[in-house]
Amino acid sequence: MLGSRTPRRLRSRLAGALVAGALALPVAAAVTVPAAVPGLVPQAAAGPVEDALTGLAGDLDPTGELGPYVTEALNGINGPIGAPGPPAAVDTPVTCRPTPAHPRPVILVHGTFDNGPNTVPRLGDPLRRQGFCVIAPTLGAYAGNPARGGLDSIVGASGPQLAGVIDHVRAVTGAAQVDLVGYSQGASIAGYTTKVLRPGAVGRVVSVGGYWGADNSGLIPHQLPPGLAGAALWAANLRGLAELSPGSPMLTAWYGLDRTPFLPGVAYTLIATGGDHLLPPQRSFVPGPGVGWRVPEQACGGGPTSHGGMALDPRTHSMVARALGGAGAC
Repeated sequence: MLGSRTPRRLRSRLAGALVAGALALPVAAAVTVPAAVPGLVPQAAAGPVEDALTGLAGDLDPTGELGPYVTEALNGINGPIGAPGPPAAVDTPVTCRPTPAHPRPVILVHGTFDNGPNTVPRLGDPLRRQGFCVIAPTLGAYAGNPARGGLDSIVGASGPQLAGVIDHVRAVTGAAQVDLVGYSQGASIAGYTTKVLRPGAVGRVVSVGGYWGADNSGLIPHQLPPGLAGAALWAANLRGLAELSPGSPMLTAWYGLDRTPFLPGVAYTLIATGGDHLLPPQRSFVPGPGVGWRVPEQACGGGPTSHGGMALDPRTHSMVARALGGAGAC
């Protein structure tokens, strides 16, 4: 864990570097690993991480949006470093029913450090006002802090949890399929679950500022030792982020033998903005048959927004609703 000798500003920037590292570096394979996710390091020494990244952190995560959250993780807010404890239970009340106009329930999949209830005002309420049945579970949280999701392994926790929510929602509502709206890491969880764990159960996937395995090597300077950032994130209990490292076992399983994150028969819409320094269009968009790419400032006018601002942007809401078969101006 980073000690008190690291200034607050530098620690925040270093945390941003660790986030970027999770999105851009393969994890070293020749290590002892947990059974659920082969290829990832369960613990990492804080000293080498700090020494390796301090000099590089200023060029990474230019907005600093995620840095403070990762700093908190390194300081133990998500449990003891390398030992976060068991996953939190997923409670998913289904209080709505789909309608003939919108026959598929919509499940929101939140991003890192977030939860379902917080996602509803940003991405759920605009859909509810159009008559969609919206469900917003909290996934990937640890039992010690159940309101802070998007942390645990996608393979070992968030993905299976979302699969269980899909089964539950279909059973309660009688719907043949559901639609998924994933924000940030939630888009990866949605994509992985749709293709690997519940093929045939999802009709549409909408990604808002999500990661789909594209080349994001621009986030990490080539001087950074391979595997260091992923190992540090795993040790800091940010396991879902660590699994987004290119070449990780999770991405290998997601892409599969056909080498694509997309499942035939599912409609995908990927939304990204040029103002997102973490996942702009060139890092978020991946080509595929029938996959739609949408950039709010190009389709709707106005300027770009930020990674966090996308979920609050009425242009995003319009695009999400339209992708799901609702009303949208652009």
